[in-house]
Amino acid sequence: MGALPATAARTTSEDASGSGLGTFGGVFTPSLLTILGLVLFLRLGFVTGNVGLGQMLLILVAATSVSLLTTISLAAIATNLRVGGGGVYYLISRTLGPAFGGAIGLVLYLAMSVSVAFYAIGLGEAVTSVLGSDSEVLPRFVAAGTIILLLGLAWLGADIATRFQYIVMVCLVVAIAGYLIGVVPDMEVGRLSDSFGAPSDGDDFWIAFALFFPAITGFTQGVAMSGDLRSPGRSITRGTFAAIGLSTLVYLFVIVTFAAAVPLDELRADTAIMRRLAVAPAFVDVGVIAATLSSAIASMLGGPRTLQRLAADRLIARLEPLGVGAGPDDNPRRAVLLTTGIALVTVALGDLDLVAPVISMFFLASYGLINFATYNEARAASTSFRPTFRFFDWRLSLLGTVVCLGAILAIDALAGALAFVAVFALYTWLARSVTESRWADSTRAHHAGRVRNHLLLMADTVDAGRDWRPVTIGFVPRDPERRTRLCEVAGWLEGGAGFTTMARIVVGRGPLVRRHAASVDRELARELSWTGSGAYRRVVVADTLDNGVASLIQSHGIGPITPNLALFSGADVRLARSDEEGQRGSMVQTALRYGMNVAVMSASAEAWESRATRDSRPIVVWWTDERVGRLLTLLAWMCTRTDAWSGRAIEVFVVDGDLAAVDAVSAALDEARLPVRVRGGVSSDAFLARTGDAALVFAPLRVRSTELLGPGDRPLAELSAGLGLVVFVHAADEVALDIQPDDSLLALAADARDRAKQAATRAEELDAEAGRLMVDAEMLRIERGSTDPDVEVAVARSAAAQRRYLDARARADEAWRVVGELDPNEVFEPVDPEVWLTTDEVRSPFRRSGRRNI
Repeated sequence: MGALPATAARTTSEDASGSGLGTFGGVFTPSLLTILGLVLFLRLGFVTGNVGLGQMLLILVAATSVSLLTTISLAAIATNLRVGGGGVYYLISRTLGPAFGGAIGLVLYLAMSVSVAFYAIGLGEAVTSVLGSDSEVLPRFVAAGTIILLLGLAWLGADIATRFQYIVMVCLVVAIAGYLIGVVPDMEVGRLSDSFGAPSDGDDFWIAFALFFPAITGFTQGVAMSGDLRSPGRSITRGTFAAIGLSTLVYLFVIVTFAAAVPLDELRADTAIMRRLAVAPAFVDVGVIAATLSSAIASMLGGPRTLQRLAADRLIARLEPLGVGAGPDDNPRRAVLLTTGIALVTVALGDLDLVAPVISMFFLASYGLINFATYNEARAASTSFRPTFRFFDWRLSLLGTVVCLGAILAIDALAGALAFVAVFALYTWLARSVTESRWADSTRAHHAGRVRNHLLLMADTVDAGRDWRPVTIGFVPRDPERRTRLCEVAGWLEGGAGFTTMARIVVGRGPLVRRHAASVDRELARELSWTGSGAYRRVVVADTLDNGVASLIQSHGIGPITPNLALFSGADVRLARSDEEGQRGSMVQTALRYGMNVAVMSASAEAWESRATRDSRPIVVWWTDERVGRLLTLLAWMCTRTDAWSGRAIEVFVVDGDLAAVDAVSAALDEARLPVRVRGGVSSDAFLARTGDAALVFAPLRVRSTELLGPGDRPLAELSAGLGLVVFVHAADEVALDIQPDDSLLALAADARDRAKQAATRAEELDAEAGRLMVDAEMLRIERGSTDPDVEVAVARSAAAQRRYLDARARADEAWRVVGELDPNEVFEPVDPEVWLTTDEVRSPFRRSGRRNI
């Protein structure tokens, strides 16, 4: 058995040793403590008083649905892969890729670092209030001291900080218990009905939702501890669901007790109503301090671990030093120091009301991306997506994505837009800077799924000839210099619209030849990567070059995307004696035999070196006949869509044509909206004289036996010596330059097909009627004898019905013949049964396309 990768081996050993945090301390506790925060103690009564019990319960359900849907998606991802450190950043980056993951990781880290300051300032204000001081400076000093305390806890490690959280949790439980004991005597069941409706002078539903929603944004704090967990997949799922469930029950109970104990106007007027209702105000004071401190601890632990993983992934070079951890637990002390610095600077800035909404949007954007990442993974139909979480459904992840987006718009559209701009800017920068794959994410599966769906959709549509695109197979030579040139020319001909595959045929058989082919494939992959052409590659082993060409042309492509242009490199006198050079004509002839358009490029060294020169020399098309002229002109125009030839003029020389021919070509190209200048009065012998100074020439190609000939039936080697950069083309396809939507035969074929189906149905009905009359006539003949007058009438009626059927059958056959002329795909020629056995449904024209056999 082979050795495990380093990361896998490390994770396996950690799990086996039982080191790290469990579900309760690592996920449940930080998530619960962050959810049961300041909103519970200082904002819940105010929100309830503004909208009433009924709408408050709806707000609770709506907010909880965001956390539940996101947690379902979170559970699916966490149980589908081995979760490493970094929490949400790790999950998103390993599904949507480094650009998405890095962008959300950076903004999440910034949000958590700033959140430390927010919670610390909240703690400072709570302490100042308890002390009865009105000092404006004291809250900041308390906040700064709190941050230093948190630095000490985080510096010692997650285990010490988690133990401290247990103390905070006890304080929080005592505070809630003190409130419940104090509120029970004040509760009146009859007041619930009075408080159910919204007051007339209360706030709008969405304003109240925006005030309450930050309460649930801490449910992923435990996920940020993923690198310190013994079993991340199990702990994240169970701990997060448990924290959401228990916190929702707490909020539900407090909301109901508020509505039963205090009128709505009092709830709305007193934001500290919880202190008044508690058995002693000190209980709530302890709860406020515990809530702020617990949230600050969770952010101080989660933020540095997110940054550490992001730095360790080496997406941003300047952050790499922050990926170094300390001690056996890999404690991110460098990231802790940076987080402390950001929090202290934030405290020093003072008023943070403008920044706070954007920070909330960062958290909400991360939830949306978690849902989208899971939806994307599931819909891509990746064979590696096999989550063990049983209650996952891709529709829930899609719903979660939509709900998160709706929450952003409902809470603060402007802040959401600013958060989107920040994330998008980081994504764009990372997408450009991170060019090397560092892990196997679902990006490839996503593209594969889309390609599959689009190919299936393309297969159901008919090619009407409006969108001819070059699907090129470039047969690369052995010489690297000419290989590079051929690849660049293929890119010009593609024009940003087609597909190009650079192919190499390795002649021979046996394992040694296959190893050589594998080496060639790796080399060709590196070359194409260097050029950045976007071309694909294919290396095949064949007994002969001709067999290799035939195999590639017949088997290359997928579905409706099949090759239509074979591109070869021109002759090279240095390699004239090689087998490859000697068989080029035969290879071209094989390509033509299988119905391919063929292009052969030829370039002198001087012409190639001057190709990038921006001068006034045009692209010249040598028009000898309409079939090849259309393809030559179209390829020349495709070149002008590339950066290399953008803005170049195209001149079309009509060879041996009178004025009428020149006018006809000019009119046809004008109608096709091709920006060209048409010139006439040119003889076929003037090819070299007219094209010698052109920047790029497109000329017709002829093949006689295995000899390649250009204009004037002169060999290409002879013509190339006097020319610069030339592409010789043989047109096998009838390429239409200007087919309008209604000019195609699709509408005529559809009408003809409808008429044919109607005729076939009518013939079937007449066949049934003729059969019935024939049986009736025969039964009457048996009963009365053949000489009975009624029998003669019945036989005549049967014969007339048979004639009507035969006439209808002939009309149906004629209708299907017309369909076959308009749509060649409807033509079914008989096949030798030794080669292929055709099913009855295909053989009979009345069993295709919904037709019944008659």
